[in-house]
Amino acid sequence: MRIHWKDEFKKDYKQLEKRLKQSPQIRKALFQAVSILHQGKDLSKKYAVNSIPAQGSGWYDCYVYDDIVMIYKIEGQYVKLSRLGTPKYLEKER
Repeated sequence: MRIHWKDEFKKDYKQLEKRLKQSPQIRKALFQAVSILHQGKDLSKKYAVNSIPAQGSGWYDCYVYDDIVMIYKIEGQYVKLSRLGTPKYLEKER
């Protein structure tokens, strides 16, 4: 599958960079999750994944590490990485 990083996701990632540098485990978990999606495998075998019906069809959230949530959408052969952060941060940014 092809991965598309939306601008919001890139912004969120930059916000988390300081935390990611302090915790290699978070960075590793995030890149493992993206790699699994890229390979077209089932992410829910390793991570807690939930569909987000309020967002529409194909939207999911995935807890990649403790309180770090990745929101993404699957459309055909594309995975659109939409948002990244703690639930509190993402709720505030809505």
